[in-house]
Amino acid sequence: MKYDFTAIEKKWQQKWLEEKPFAAVTGDTAREKFFGLIEFPYPSGQGLHVGHARPFTAMDIICRKKRMQGCNVLFPMGYDAFGLPTENYAVQHKIHPAKVTHDNVENFRKQLRMLGYSFDWDREVNTTDPDYYKWTQWIFLQMFKKGLAYKASMPVNWCTSCKIVLANEEVVEGVCERCGGEVIRKEKSQWMLAITKYADRLIDDLEDVDFINRVKIQQRNWIGRSEGTEVDFTATNGDKLTVYTTRCDTLFGVTYMV
Repeated sequence: MKYDFTAIEKKWQQKWLEEKPFAAVTGDTAREKFFGLIEFPYPSGQGLHVGHARPFTAMDIICRKKRMQGCNVLFPMGYDAFGLPTENYAVQHKIHPAKVTHDNVENFRKQLRMLGYSFDWDREVNTTDPDYYKWTQWIFLQMFKKGLAYKASMPVNWCTSCKIVLANEEVVEGVCERCGGEVIRKEKSQWMLAITKYADRLIDDLEDVDFINRVKIQQRNWIGRSEGTEVDFTATNGDKLTVYTTRCDTLFGVTYMV
């Protein structure tokens, strides 16, 4: 028996769009709630790739299982579409970034529906929507008022082609992972978020979250908490030098400080 996927899948995909069997029900207090969240993709001109389909499929399986177990499941889809990559693409191809984003989102949406994922399309999110990013701006202002957002100058990885700052993971053998352009180190003033103020809470509260132990270990290692003390040394000119150590028992053998 031949499986005519073009006809069969298109039929059911259209039926799902019309009847919305995967929509979360607002105000349903009788059933247990489950929120399945995947990282919203950046809608590039190339469309979906296996790095999208792999995690989306895994979460889709979990959400379908939860529905079969009677849960009220919220499984949204969205597009993290802001950023300099869109701007650079628009400049390179002489297309307005709003049109670039719109066209890419349309293509992503079409591909995602073809894959048959059980997203709640009524709750689709787009970070370029003013009704969405006004809340991003609001959150930033609250952090600024509380002293959690501040400006600082620090050395960064700078892509000479994309004209953006790159994370260490985005620099491969001295060039930009995205465009292959030369990456240099430069001093740059930029906005920072004081997430280190929450380092202790992030580690301590890992005990209360339902993560597998391997992930908890990764989080602890990433935060890298060490417990020690600050010690004051007096230089020969009378200046005070404060250093941090986790091994006070070795202080009497100190030969230099960094």
